[in-house]
Amino acid sequence: MTTYAYVGPEDIWEAVRPGGGGARIRTPADLDAFLSARPADELAEPFTFVVDASMTLRLAPRRSEHVACADGKPVRAAGELGFTRTASSWAVTYASNQSTGYCPDPESWRSLAAALTRVGIDLTGTHTGGYTHPITYRRCSSCAEWNSVQEAHFVCALCDADLPADHRTGPTDLALLADEEGNSVRITVLGRHPLMAAGLAAEIVVETPFIRGRLELALWRRRLEAWGRALDAASHRREDIEWMTVEQGPSISIRLTGERDCPEVIVEDDTISMATVCVPVDLPRNWIDSHRQKLRDVLTLWNPED
Repeated sequence: MTTYAYVGPEDIWEAVRPGGGGARIRTPADLDAFLSARPADELAEPFTFVVDASMTLRLAPRRSEHVACADGKPVRAAGELGFTRTASSWAVTYASNQSTGYCPDPESWRSLAAALTRVGIDLTGTHTGGYTHPITYRRCSSCAEWNSVQEAHFVCALCDADLPADHRTGPTDLALLADEEGNSVRITVLGRHPLMAAGLAAEIVVETPFIRGRLELALWRRRLEAWGRALDAASHRREDIEWMTVEQGPSISIRLTGERDCPEVIVEDDTISMATVCVPVDLPRNWIDSHRQKLRDVLTLWNPED
C-alpha cells in the first residue's frame, strides 16, 4: 500500500510538536472511548483522520491539521470521517480523502478500510466502493502546484498546464525507516530535478522525539540501482548498508545490529552542515522486502535516466 509524504506548507509541518498527534485507535474499545467522550457538536461534524505507517487509525477534531494528527509523519490515508452511534457500536456515515496536506489517492481507501475493520467497523453494505466523495489530486510538473481535479479537467488551476491523467507524479517514498518510538529516517522523491535533466529531486528527513532535520538530495538511476544492490547485500549476506558514502553530498549507512540491539541509521552531511546523525530504529522483519518494492515503485513512476 502507498505511503504519502506531507506536501503542504512547510511552516505548518515545522509547527508540529512530536507526541501531540491524533488519538491512536487500535481497538473497538479505543474507538468507543474516543467517540463517547466527544461533545455533541464535535460528533455532528466529520473528524480529521489519518492512517499512519503502522496502519493505525488516528483521529482528531475536524479543524486539526492532518500533518499534526500524524505527528508530522507520512501516512497511508488521510481525510475526514463521520460517525454515528448504532445499537451496539459505531458506524461510518461519511468518508473522504480530502487532505491538501497529503493529497492521498482515492486508492488510499484500502488502507482506511483495513484500519476501520481492525477497530470493529462493519463496512458490509456501506462504503464498499470507497470514499463517499473521492478526490483526485495531481501535482503539476510545470509549477509543482498540487491540484484537486474537478470533473476530469486535468488542467493546473495556477498555470493552466496539463496535469498527468494516469498517476500522481507526486512525492514518492524511496525509504521509510521508522518505528513506534517516533524515530524515523525518510527518503522521498519530490519530482524532476530542476537543474538535472535526467535526475530526481529528493529529500532526507530525520525525525526523533529529540531532533528533526532535512537535507536535499539528487538521485539518478545509477544511485538508485546502487541502493538496490545494497538492499540485496543486506538481505543475502547480512552486510551493513553503505550508500553514497564515496560520493559528494549526503550519505546513508545502516548498521544491521547497533549498540541498542536494533538497527542504526546514520545520515552524514559532509558538504553543508558537516553533521552526522545516528538514529536507532527498531525495523520490522520485512523491511528489506518492503524497501525493494519502494525502489521498484520509484523506478516505475519516475523512470530516471543516467
